Amino acid sequence: MREARKYAEFDGDKAEAFAGELLSALNHGALCLMTSIGHRTGLFDAMSALPPSTVDAIAEKAGLNERYVREWLGAMVTGRVVEVDPSSGKYRWRAPASSRSS
Repeated sequence: MREARKYAEFDGDKAEAFAGELLSALNHGALCLMTSIGHRTGLFDAMSALPPSTVDAIAEKAGLNERYVREWLGAMVTGRVVEVDPSSGKYRWRAPASSRSS
């Protein structure tokens, strides 16, 4: 007869720590993809050429649909790459001025 396998006792703290690490990895992966989209579509170039601006102004400068730019900006704000002023609804790329294209 086969013996029952013996498993280590469940450690809730370790499981919670692992879940946090996994979530962080997924979030960083998504931010990498959104950064690539911003680069490939010219959104970073458009933002570097503008003062703090609305979604509409950024979309117009980049030649993109406002809805998709809004979604992209939401991800970039969550990743702390872009800042938004809630009172004006204007977005600003956080990159130092010396690193922006002219």
